[in-house]
Amino acid sequence: MKYFLTILLSVILFSSTSFGGTKMETFSLNNGIKVIFKQTKSVEILCLKIHSPISVLNEESSKSGVTSLLYNTMNKSTNKRNAEVLATDIENLGSSISPDVEYDYSGWTLNCMSQYFDESCEILSDIILNPAFDSTEMGKEKELMIQSIKVRQDSIKSVARDKFISDFYNEKNPYSKIKSGTEETLTGLTQQDLKDVYNKIYSTKGMVITVVGNIKKSTLKKTLNKYFGQMNLTQEKPTVSFEKNPERTGEDTIVNSKFNQAFIIYAYDAPDVLNEDSITLKMINLVLGARMTGRLFIELREKLGLAYEVNSNYPTRIGDSYFEIYIGLDKKNVDITKNGIEKIMTDLCNTKVSDKELNDTKNFIKGIYLLSHQSVERQAYYLSAREMLGLGYEYDDKYIDLLSKVTSDDIIKVANKYFKQKPYKLILMPN
Repeated sequence: MKYFLTILLSVILFSSTSFGGTKMETFSLNNGIKVIFKQTKSVEILCLKIHSPISVLNEESSKSGVTSLLYNTMNKSTNKRNAEVLATDIENLGSSISPDVEYDYSGWTLNCMSQYFDESCEILSDIILNPAFDSTEMGKEKELMIQSIKVRQDSIKSVARDKFISDFYNEKNPYSKIKSGTEETLTGLTQQDLKDVYNKIYSTKGMVITVVGNIKKSTLKKTLNKYFGQMNLTQEKPTVSFEKNPERTGEDTIVNSKFNQAFIIYAYDAPDVLNEDSITLKMINLVLGARMTGRLFIELREKLGLAYEVNSNYPTRIGDSYFEIYIGLDKKNVDITKNGIEKIMTDLCNTKVSDKELNDTKNFIKGIYLLSHQSVERQAYYLSAREMLGLGYEYDDKYIDLLSKVTSDDIIKVANKYFKQKPYKLILMPN
């Protein structure tokens, strides 16, 4: 604990210089795009994220993976830059441009030196506004994505996760899709499919630009209007239907696999990010997993020696989410591990978390929060993600304070609300 506090103190002292002098404000471009701007004074690196609310959630099931394929193809060439010229122009500025495709939003990340912000934005705007939809590049990216899907079949965790997602959600629920699609859906995608999705993304209102870095507001506003103020966003964001999840039976879903080890997933229905219980579930996730002093690691791996890998996960979602526990293990230990997981969840529902465990967990997340905000890229990520998920960019500053207010009574109340239900249970067993 002393070692952790020493690290935390060092981070706080460092952050006072690396984050110090920051100024947060928002403004709109000529076309109404919202800009979130955090000005820093200490570094000459700048990060820009531009995100649209149109993404995987808006895909047709038969065209699963089209958003990822679109962005990968756009990132290779434009109408005035072929793949070689585009890569060279970006590298010569010491910049990087990469696509962001999440379930709930999609867009781009630009990292560059402040002095080359204008030139870097020109390239990013060329990618966004002048996509070539080159058939050769599209074919290459499609093949790379298909190969990546095949490689996933060599990872027991990926195989288990894909099966779990497919089973857990109603097949009409957009969260039941794999972001990268399937070999079948990717094979059938055409240039016109990419153009159709592109037109939806770059005509829909709700686009947000987030910038963190050392740059004057006047310069920033002028540059953003020059390169992105011409985008014509006229369409309203479409409504997404989140179909009700299948009824849980509590029975094991057992799948024979080619792997030598077993893999178990327990998953409980959990609320969306705007639900008042979500912050307590985030704290429960930290109590159970996410660290080597979490209950799952201590009880199942350290004390019983059952796990190769064990953790918990509560994804942030606009629609209904899930609370997942997963563990890789030897097949001979499946029954004892299931009993161990169920005992941990029963104890969580019946016995209050001690003051020491709760305070240690809160100290841990404070340190992780500070560490994760040291780079301008991560700061921009959190501000943009909070905004796109409907929380508002200001939520990032409130997050730690909200977690610090979670009590043992809150935890036991929320645990009983969600973990008394029958979970989805998946067991991958070696043939």
